[in-house]
Amino acid sequence: MKAIIRTLFLVACIWQSAAFAHQGHNEISSETALIIANKSVQQLTFKDFGYQVGKLDASWKSATDANFDVVEMLEKAFVVSATNPSTNEVIYFEIAKNGKVLSVKGSE
Repeated sequence: MKAIIRTLFLVACIWQSAAFAHQGHNEISSETALIIANKSVQQLTFKDFGYQVGKLDASWKSATDANFDVVEMLEKAFVVSATNPSTNEVIYFEIAKNGKVLSVKGSE
């Protein structure tokens, strides 16, 4: 039940963040970038969105907030790392300051 509530809260935050990010082109915070990366990982376990990493395997579904970290703040984007808790595989998200996911790449 907690997982369902957490997922619903996460979805609500993403929708709210996306709406704010596109209104007047406000910049997102690093915390919002982490939420976007987390949501993107969950989406990538269901579908290939054309990023370098392709569709992620089901083991990524167990990723929690602790598995995400902002590793770099660029002038126009955040670089967020995501670590698979099962395999220790790391992928990197480049998220524009307006909230758009620009790229998702593997650590290789």
